Amino acid sequence: MNSTDGPVSGSADPPISVVLIDDDETWVRTQRRLLERAHDRLQVSTATSYEDAQATLGEQRPDCIVCDYQLGDGTGLDLLTAIRAAEPDIPFILVTGEGNEAVASDAIGEQVTDYIRKRDLSSQPTRLATRIESAVTADRTRRALTRERKTKETLLELVTASTTRSELGRNVCEHLVDTGYACAWIGTLDDDRQLVPLSTAGETEYLESALPIDTRPTNRSEPAFLALDRTEPVVRSLGHTDGSTDTDTDTEDTKWRQLAINHGFGSVAALPISHDDLCFGVLTVYSQNPRIDSSEQTLLSEYTETVGYAFQTTTWKRTLLSSATATVTFSLSSREHPLVALAAALPEEVTLHTRSVIPRNDDKVLYATTFDGATNAGLTARIESDDSISSVEFYRTDAENRVQFGLIVASPTPETLLVDAGVSLSHTVVEDETAKVTAVVGPQTTIQACVDILSETYGESNVMTFWTASDRSEDENVAPEELTDRQRQVLELAIEAGYFERPRHNNTSELADALGISRATFTQHLRAAQRKLFARGLHKR
Repeated sequence: MNSTDGPVSGSADPPISVVLIDDDETWVRTQRRLLERAHDRLQVSTATSYEDAQATLGEQRPDCIVCDYQLGDGTGLDLLTAIRAAEPDIPFILVTGEGNEAVASDAIGEQVTDYIRKRDLSSQPTRLATRIESAVTADRTRRALTRERKTKETLLELVTASTTRSELGRNVCEHLVDTGYACAWIGTLDDDRQLVPLSTAGETEYLESALPIDTRPTNRSEPAFLALDRTEPVVRSLGHTDGSTDTDTDTEDTKWRQLAINHGFGSVAALPISHDDLCFGVLTVYSQNPRIDSSEQTLLSEYTETVGYAFQTTTWKRTLLSSATATVTFSLSSREHPLVALAAALPEEVTLHTRSVIPRNDDKVLYATTFDGATNAGLTARIESDDSISSVEFYRTDAENRVQFGLIVASPTPETLLVDAGVSLSHTVVEDETAKVTAVVGPQTTIQACVDILSETYGESNVMTFWTASDRSEDENVAPEELTDRQRQVLELAIEAGYFERPRHNNTSELADALGISRATFTQHLRAAQRKLFARGLHKR
């Protein structure tokens, strides 16, 4: 923070807009000059009465308000009360001619940001500028953290509500435009490793000119292509050269820049979409603002990381939506299966049944499991001694004395490997230290391919296969296209955990925690799944 009388030059920080209010016109003019000299970030406008201040603040939303207590036709406290009703968090600094404990107490009650006496400013000319910068910096940090939290929640909702890459890309681009970007698009790599548009939103006229959909783009200096080539973010301010050391200032660079400026863009950011060192494409946004700051870039990175993860795991979605061709049971006797290792440490009569295996993230998998023949205490003791098992959550004990619980284990598991290979899981049963994983093999894979994958991880001698009769009929299940994978997973877990029974064995918060999602997201998907089930039932009648 600068504490000298001279201005700070060359600052890359964004400007700070200030409204300075006092009925003493001389003091207002003097303080405005001092503030602007103290720091060239400060952009100061003034008002000299309560009425004038209301009119000024009705036309703009400054970063900070500095107001004297006495305004002639009102007081600073009156203005603070009115401001807080509409803007609870905007920095508001109250200035008084003399210190007054009653005024200070009232100001604190109205949530004033800071309180300064004029006589203190006389001896320290830059003190007000310092207080303004501190208040605005704190406010911007708070808002950035709030925005980040909301962004993560929104991202989770976008991913869980999307069933295809195109749908996810469209939802993300539309959301970015809704948050203020003029244009957003996601490009993915085709079979020839060329970048082609997957989803677009906003002012897409620029894309149609610079990146024509019906022909392969050739302008490699456009940020989207630079980000892809360099596998790192590329951020540009378009109104002027941005001091980078790039050599891409040739005719092609000039063309896309001028075209972007003609469409009203002031800046652009392009970020590669990747996961586990596998690049899928690039996310590019265009803003009407002259720059995209570091906080925006951080949030955009959150989007690309999440989209990359979602693109990597779309095989889960495809297998859930696949049509069944054969039902096969894969038998594994290896104790590397987490449930086999668990059963081996429990009494011989214990049988474990799992109907839902749900990936929480790259590292963890949730098994919704039922067992009988052992106690909760015995199971907990075994789990505490097994490093591959992260935690257990007991859901309920049913009328037949079977215990239902959620088990979180390290990934990968046999079930996740099979889903990645292109099958749809049915259930897993573990007894006599053997896991029998029953799955529906669709047209996109072969049984031998599944056997090879399991054998590579667990040993050829530990893997056997059995053809079984299908235990599913079309009438027993909702049509695959009617439920998203997350809706199906939420519904299955709710059933397994006794959510629909009375008394209810688990609440939504507990089940949401098991899936690693928010309570609101869990409820949203559960209700959506129920609506689809009921609608289908009514339709069949």
